[in-house]
Amino acid sequence: MINRLAIFCALGLAAAGTAIAADDPKDTKSCMDSVFALAKTAHKKKLSDDKLNQIEGLMTTMEDHCTSQDFAHAAKIGAEITAAIDN
Repeated sequence: MINRLAIFCALGLAAAGTAIAADDPKDTKSCMDSVFALAKTAHKKKLSDDKLNQIEGLMTTMEDHCTSQDFAHAAKIGAEITAAIDN
């Protein structure tokens, strides 16, 4: 699981920068930047495999919203990811 998250982080780095947007993302790039930053934060926290699986699923959903330019829903999923990381 850790390896999958590391690969996900590497792919995210190739597709995006590292900033987390405070508001709804305005474009696909800033949305993907948020996904990558959240993945990086989750990786640094050394969470359990169960928690990482949950977060990975949410990140996939957030990515889907980013690529379909549904930025409001992407931001909501981002908030869920942040809550999962912090708890």
